[in-house]
Amino acid sequence: MLRRSLAVALVVLAASTPSLARAQNATDPAAAEALFKQARQLMAEGKYADACPKLAESQRLDPGTGTLLNLATCYEKNGQIASAWAAYKSAATAAQNANELDRAKLARTRAAALEAKLPTLTIVVPPAADRPDLAVTRDGEPVGRPAWGTPIPVDPGTHAVQASAPGRKTWQGQAQVDAAGAKASIEVPALEPDATTPAPNATTPAPAIGATTAPAQPAAAEAPATSSPGSTQRTIGLILGGVGIVGVGVGAVFGFIARSDNDGVGGNCNQGVCNQQGLDSLDSAHSAATVSTIAFAAGGAALAGGALLYFLAPRASSGTGLVVAPSAGAHTAGLQLHARW
Repeated sequence: MLRRSLAVALVVLAASTPSLARAQNATDPAAAEALFKQARQLMAEGKYADACPKLAESQRLDPGTGTLLNLATCYEKNGQIASAWAAYKSAATAAQNANELDRAKLARTRAAALEAKLPTLTIVVPPAADRPDLAVTRDGEPVGRPAWGTPIPVDPGTHAVQASAPGRKTWQGQAQVDAAGAKASIEVPALEPDATTPAPNATTPAPAIGATTAPAQPAAAEAPATSSPGSTQRTIGLILGGVGIVGVGVGAVFGFIARSDNDGVGGNCNQGVCNQQGLDSLDSAHSAATVSTIAFAAGGAALAGGALLYFLAPRASSGTGLVVAPSAGAHTAGLQLHARW
């Protein structure tokens, strides 16, 4: 009964704040389902290279353990061993958190089977090539300094490695990882100076004798940015007020649910003795009443705080006023009131 109550409250919450729900919900279950079905059909036809990107997009739009397991299987069939291994590891964690123990065991077993076949690529940066401002990428993704010299699992194929630094020519290389179990490495050389880039402390040469120099034109003064000094505070006040309204609404819904469940006890209890249905109704009513009290209190506080933030925000036309700002510490949270004359 408590689950039914939560579902009703969520429906009311979504109906009262449609724009907020749309802003926070970036999933698209319908598109995810369509992509998943198409990918499964492509996998049945053996077209794994076409199926894997569709499964990856389906997982992005509507994450699920089943989709992630199918994506890992697709990667494995397509020869993307490192990607498959990483996807199985993620699926095992997600399934364990969702208490899907069979799926978690399956994912762990398949990941373990791939570990012995993982191809790796080691990017070596010798001391002669190292410098504090050196940046290294692999296939366009940054490779952090701790990963230099470490065998990193990669999919078989050609991988682009690039190294760059200010004032130096960018170096580009390619590392070929042949197949499962391959151990490849690539060494970054010392970067050459870039003659087209001026030295950091280069000075402007003096003009030749007899040369004329055009007078320097004064730089145009930038117009000062104009904005209402209290616009951010008013915006926060509106958002906080909206949250407060939603909280009060949720409190009202759970209050109604608590009253309904309490009325439903009826003939299920006689002189303090209740059957199982009566006990369930009492428990559900108590839980809903607790949620209602908390939601009312939090919603009221947020609504009051939002009103204070909005109406006491400073205005551009006044040099005096009161400013209310949220504050937080290690064990406290609240509002601070500042006066200005």
